[in-house]
Amino acid sequence: MHLTYRPSGWRFQIRIPRDLEALIGSSPIRLNIGPLAKRRAARVARLLGGHAEALFLACHTGARMTKDELIAELQRMLISALDAADHVKRQADRRQARELNALTLAAASERLTGQMEVDDRLQAIGTGISALQGRISALPKDQRGTIGEQLAELSALVKTSLDGGPARPLLLDELDRWIELRAGHAADKKIKTDRARILDFVAFAGNRPVNRYRHSDFQAFANLLARVPAGYSKEPRLRHMTRQEVADHNDSLAPARRLPTLAATAIEANYISPLAVFFRAMAAEHDFRSPMADVGVTIPSTAKASVQRSPFTVSDLNVWFAAAASERRPDLKWLPLLATLTGARVGELIHLQGKDVYQLDTGLWVASLLTDITAADGSTSRRQIKNKPSRRLFALHGVLEQTDFFAYCASRKPEDWLFPHAFRHGKSLVADPADAASKRMNRQLRTVGIHRPLEATFHSTRHTAKDLMRVAKVDPRTADRQTGHAPKTVADSYGSKTLLPEEVEVLAALALPDGLDLSPYFVKRDRSSSGAKS
Repeated sequence: MHLTYRPSGWRFQIRIPRDLEALIGSSPIRLNIGPLAKRRAARVARLLGGHAEALFLACHTGARMTKDELIAELQRMLISALDAADHVKRQADRRQARELNALTLAAASERLTGQMEVDDRLQAIGTGISALQGRISALPKDQRGTIGEQLAELSALVKTSLDGGPARPLLLDELDRWIELRAGHAADKKIKTDRARILDFVAFAGNRPVNRYRHSDFQAFANLLARVPAGYSKEPRLRHMTRQEVADHNDSLAPARRLPTLAATAIEANYISPLAVFFRAMAAEHDFRSPMADVGVTIPSTAKASVQRSPFTVSDLNVWFAAAASERRPDLKWLPLLATLTGARVGELIHLQGKDVYQLDTGLWVASLLTDITAADGSTSRRQIKNKPSRRLFALHGVLEQTDFFAYCASRKPEDWLFPHAFRHGKSLVADPADAASKRMNRQLRTVGIHRPLEATFHSTRHTAKDLMRVAKVDPRTADRQTGHAPKTVADSYGSKTLLPEEVEVLAALALPDGLDLSPYFVKRDRSSSGAKS
């Protein structure tokens, strides 16, 4: 038994006996006592502890009670204990009080056995309370009123407890405030996406007080998502449907005609994870137990398996580079080569400015993501990155000196974007330049015939770069620093957080695969430039 103090008052906690965990559950029973004096809170806790042990004993001897029913009974005991000095002691003698307590416990044990759903439990409790009210009517008139009031309070308290406590604010009322508080703690795109996924859940489960959702709501949502076609909102004939409707429609089609559904990892990462974070914050803010805290949401085994992204083969790269090198737009020309050689993300590459590409030493070129973004008027803004390890230097391969890439960088002003086309579509600014660039690169891959949905996309260049470093026996820590991956161990996090000049030298001289043809990019071509360059 534990008694702990929180800003909202004292909280009582008692462990479930190990041999009852299969019946009741393993998580402890917790009960808010309220802002009492310490001595009185300790006395109430002792009473609750003794009553809990009596309930456990009843369960040992055959009574079947769920955890919610035990909490409801203890809550009743709490009210009884707090009111004993003011009401029960003056209005009922000890014999009748013991009889009422015994009747209440017996009725609760009988009427709540085997009932799992909240509505069923409430109906059974109401029936039991009605029976007790009949017994109360037989008591002497001078005792009947106070006990009846206590029973009415018990009825309201049990209902409130089973409903999750007093209603907290509606989910939609809290969502925008939560989104505002997250600003600056996560990437803008991540925050926007999480908000959209939580709104998807509200469209499914309804807008309720944040403490009125049950674990079954989230599990039912996950079950539905496993049947929903991926990207159905882009299909004109489906976009007007709800998720339930489009899932049912897809299921009704012949197997060969069904659209691919969401992958298990996408459901977990894009839907369930944001909901868990949101409800953890709401539970802390409004003092209730998150319905996702004790039992995880499982993804149905019928959900589509995730497609493993693959690196590009040398022959794929040769086809791609031959086409890209002839492009006039700088982003279409250089992004394929830069991403493959460095492992940088598309969002990192398109936000490079003229000042960000420079030499550490003669022949050792790097691109820096350590600096802020500089505007034409000299003002600065913090560079948006995916995570902390992404703020780094990354080495540029020495083979780029045989191209005109560095000359192109030198032609740009320090505050100029290296790839300005990525920020505009015609005369309009692009809302999400990284997303637009990724789609543009994938269209290029489809044009040259090497794109495979999910498996071989522009992001596959990061896998390709990791393979190049792995084959060349580059130290794994150096490879992670180059690509912006988090350290694998505590030991890896020690030392310089950015590449050392010696590491840049290793990466600049990285051996490239046999047969890789970079000659379309070279300014001066000769016989030696038609094969692999290192």
